[in-house]
Amino acid sequence: MTPKTFNNLKEKSFQNRFDIANIRIEKLKKLSLWIKNNETQICQALQTDFNKPEFETQVSEILIVQIELKYFIQNLKSWMKDKSVSTPLTLIGHKSQIRFENKGVILIISPWNYPFQLAINPLIAAIAAGNTVVIKPSELTPATSNLISELCKTIFTNDVVVELGDKHKTNELLNYQFDHVFFTGSTAVGRIIATKCAEKLIPYTLELGGKSPVIIDETADLDDAVQKIHWAKYLNRGQTCVAPDYILVQTNIYSEFMNKYKEKSEKFKTDNISHIITEHHELRLIQMTLNKLKSTELISIQNTDHPLMQDEIFGPVSPVLSFDDVDQAVEIIKKHADPLAFYIFSKSDSNIDDYLRKIPSGGAGINAISVHLGNHHLPFGGRGNSGQGRYHGYFGFLEFSHQRAIIRQYFFSQITQLIFPPYTPFKNKILKILKFMNS
Repeated sequence: MTPKTFNNLKEKSFQNRFDIANIRIEKLKKLSLWIKNNETQICQALQTDFNKPEFETQVSEILIVQIELKYFIQNLKSWMKDKSVSTPLTLIGHKSQIRFENKGVILIISPWNYPFQLAINPLIAAIAAGNTVVIKPSELTPATSNLISELCKTIFTNDVVVELGDKHKTNELLNYQFDHVFFTGSTAVGRIIATKCAEKLIPYTLELGGKSPVIIDETADLDDAVQKIHWAKYLNRGQTCVAPDYILVQTNIYSEFMNKYKEKSEKFKTDNISHIITEHHELRLIQMTLNKLKSTELISIQNTDHPLMQDEIFGPVSPVLSFDDVDQAVEIIKKHADPLAFYIFSKSDSNIDDYLRKIPSGGAGINAISVHLGNHHLPFGGRGNSGQGRYHGYFGFLEFSHQRAIIRQYFFSQITQLIFPPYTPFKNKILKILKFMNS
């Protein structure tokens, strides 16, 4: 990207400050129509990049984006309005508001595992908030990245630029003074992005990952747990940031769970399934399992020193450990940083509450796996090593907006002079009264 291109985006972002809601909504409608008219090309691109089944592309790449677009189109007008907030008695005569203004030029660095959805969903929020955008899609999914480039050239002629390339392109882009950086990817790369942004005091959103655990206690519906865990590891071949990473099963139901999962897994053929993204990633997984990869696989392990318990797996494999009670399960999970997601299979409300209180995470699913990211009424994001910042729906609009505090005095201007010097005995008496009223 040239400095001229960046400066043009900066100037356009200033012009966008004066947009009425309908202008931004029209951009989103054009995006929605383009996606509708090019569903076949999107499916073909994902199939070319890593053999993603059309059904999975429709559900996890296209439908989830179209639902997000519809929600923004329906609600953006009300979100953009200045929001009146209360003013304390000490500031009587003033009116307080929050004004939602664009931040400027946003850099979106998107990953390869859901290359369409995880580039377009943050783009929706950034455009809705009035920003201009640079998208740097993954070099590991070139067909989808090229399609995104074509999309943006067609729909967003002055608002969005797509920059293709590898990590060297990312480093080049981070030399610019963006107004916000949005990154989805690994924790290791997230640290690099955060360091680069800190040097320039650029705010950032990090959507990372980590080892997301599953707890299955003795009260759980095992058939339900097996089906949902199998789906989450089958989907995208387990290459999902909120996929279950490792599984803790209460000792007295451990064997039954493993047998049920094996029976479920053996029913599935592997011809219509996503590929592991690269040979390097596949070799990494094979080295951890010491075996050829199946469609999905659970590996029984005895302790947390196993290689599968060291780093995020990001594949169709999960280690399974047994636990006797809540405290033992909590101790195992606490060995890792706060995960992006935490899943509980239980029919006991007291157990569920105990797990939630003792185990922090970015999000949580109770008798559910991975689907919380499909609800645009919920904020999506991690905590600590699993991420910073939130998006989806209104939370995405807020993430890409500057929430500007505005206060205006309308009457009782003489009262304000009570805080001005000189600090007389009378003003001290008034101060004591105010302190008493607020004690």
